[in-house]
Amino acid sequence: MDQKTELLLKLDIFREFYTEEVELISEYFSIHKFFDLQVILPQTGQDSSFGIILSGEVSVMGDQMENTSRTPGDILGEMAFIQGRRSDFIAASDGAIAIMTFDDIEKLKLKQPYVAVKLISLATRNLVNKLRKNPPENTTEIILLLADNNLFSDLINLVKDHLHIIEKFSIITSDKFKIFLEDTTNLTVSEVIESHYLILGETAIGSRILLDQVKAIVYLRDPTTSESNPPAIEALSRLCDLQQVLFATNLLTANAVFQYLE
Repeated sequence: MDQKTELLLKLDIFREFYTEEVELISEYFSIHKFFDLQVILPQTGQDSSFGIILSGEVSVMGDQMENTSRTPGDILGEMAFIQGRRSDFIAASDGAIAIMTFDDIEKLKLKQPYVAVKLISLATRNLVNKLRKNPPENTTEIILLLADNNLFSDLINLVKDHLHIIEKFSIITSDKFKIFLEDTTNLTVSEVIESHYLILGETAIGSRILLDQVKAIVYLRDPTTSESNPPAIEALSRLCDLQQVLFATNLLTANAVFQYLE
């Protein structure tokens, strides 16, 4: 058994893994030492890798979690599985971290898909547990309504057709669409979200999805224009797939979503 495997097996987060599985995973991790006040996972690697602290302590700057200190066994960058992180990781002591790139995760998927899925599930579950320790006060089920500007009329008509369903939920939408929606219906928007920052940020929907508070998402987009933000939509789509949330990007599937909710 090599040194990397031994280091990983000492961590509680791998208690659900067989030794043989950790041995496979360890091939794709690289071990890096860090020193007090050093930046961990610098900006160039924030959206392409994640890490597991082996020793020492790391402070998370700009983190939305209540506890901003990470210690051995904690994962840095779980949100990178969904979209690039904004947090900065600063070493609070000397220590070491095991880092795996997303390219290596893809390689692991090809060689051992079950182990790769198990590892990703571990990191995602870790993020959900952190979020659930500090959940939002509002637990009303949510519907997110968004559209490219040239599809606002289509979305308004869709909402009117299914008003009796939508009014049962808390509505989140963009600032622009909020004006159209409240001017043409009797609905009240609960929150406003910036459509270019769907996953991260103070008003983002990502944490609500992970907490199972989002019932459905409609984001009508025009594939012939460049108005939509493909990275944000792709991140949202992956997160919905992960949490089994209804997600529609065109009128046909949106109508099917509301029929299902009814």
